[in-house]
Amino acid sequence: MLKRNIKLVFSTNALMLCSGVVTSLLSSWSLGPHGRGDLMIVLTWPAVFAMVMEIGLPQAYRFWTAKRPECVSALFSNALIFAFFVGLLTLLFAELLIPRLVGRRSAEVMLLVRIYALIIPMNLVTDLMRALLEGARRFVWVGAVRLIFFGVQLVGFVMLWLSGSLTVANATYTMIAAAVTSMTLSLIAVWRELAPSWRPRLAELKTALRFGLRDYPGVVTELVNWRLDSLVLTGIASSGSIGLYSVAVRLSDITTVMASSVGDALMPEVATLRKADEATRMVTKSLRLTLFVHLVLLVPLWMTAPYILHFAYGAGFVPVTNVLRLLMIASVMWSAGAIVISGLNGLGHPGLSTIARITAALVMVITLIAWLPRRGIQGAAMASLTGYSIMFVVALVGFLHRRQVSLWDCLRPRLEDVPVGLRPANLRAELYKYTGRTKQTKTTTGEALAAGIE
Repeated sequence: MLKRNIKLVFSTNALMLCSGVVTSLLSSWSLGPHGRGDLMIVLTWPAVFAMVMEIGLPQAYRFWTAKRPECVSALFSNALIFAFFVGLLTLLFAELLIPRLVGRRSAEVMLLVRIYALIIPMNLVTDLMRALLEGARRFVWVGAVRLIFFGVQLVGFVMLWLSGSLTVANATYTMIAAAVTSMTLSLIAVWRELAPSWRPRLAELKTALRFGLRDYPGVVTELVNWRLDSLVLTGIASSGSIGLYSVAVRLSDITTVMASSVGDALMPEVATLRKADEATRMVTKSLRLTLFVHLVLLVPLWMTAPYILHFAYGAGFVPVTNVLRLLMIASVMWSAGAIVISGLNGLGHPGLSTIARITAALVMVITLIAWLPRRGIQGAAMASLTGYSIMFVVALVGFLHRRQVSLWDCLRPRLEDVPVGLRPANLRAELYKYTGRTKQTKTTTGEALAAGIE
């Protein structure tokens, strides 16, 4: 089941990544570094506000839906009530705070920031519905909900680019349309697959909040770890610098597709396992595969980084090569940490994952303060690399201690990690069958020729 779910989530993430790369290319070609930076300023903070105000509930919904499917109706009803009231409150906070967070920008950018804030309640609904579907392991629908957002965005950007109308404003309106479509499909998917009834229950809300609040500091600090560099840049850097950095971030995200796929599928699978040893083995195997695959991908991407930037985005984006290389290494560290954290949450230890993320956030804040003024966007990338590395190390130490596993046992390569078809014995068998058939074919052909000559 885990392999099937990982394949589904990986396919979804890969398609999302392709869509994101295409829209990144189109917006970079049409808007240039400065316009690309303005668009990132518009899109960044409303999504952050929605994430912060979820209070860890998506993780709690995944966990309790997997553990107790009978509580789905209460979780669904509570989610809609929560999204309505908290969404309105968050809109008020966003109106007051976001203009102060983005610094001095043009009047058009400030207006678009306020308009795009309307996605906050929509994101709350979508994320909670997705959490229900993921907890119930309906990953086909989860993939559809995620893909339709990027699909609408992709189609909209392509049409605007072909018509020469891809501006910051039109790109913003396209993103709002994508959010509306994704929210609508998420509600349809939950209604169709889980058939919830209207049954709000305060007791279930309290239970979900208790789990969510334990993980909430970790969620906030994970957000800080994942994009504190970009958040700080939107407030102090020029639009051109933000545009260059956003391109490096987008390309470095390529190597995180597998980790996010495994992490999304891993948490509910681990939560459903009754035997602790089986759950531990599932987490360690997922970590090993993630690390080894990422290390294999890192070498060619590192070597070809300047050529990728020049070919895809143009000569104006080549100066960000060193930043991209730093972010590629950082993405490996983030991916490994994300697997361990997902495993800890599935094992019922959200506190340990929270400690890892808080520690990493503190380190990242300190390094950003030290390096950003002197090194610019390269300093931001260095801070990300340091923070992600700390997150992985602290999470791994907590996992090893709690599960009584040695570092060697956790990371040691094993033959059973390799897919069956790629194992040496099977490859030799396939080669033998091929060469045996070839030899037999040659012999038969020789005999036929001899018979013909005779």
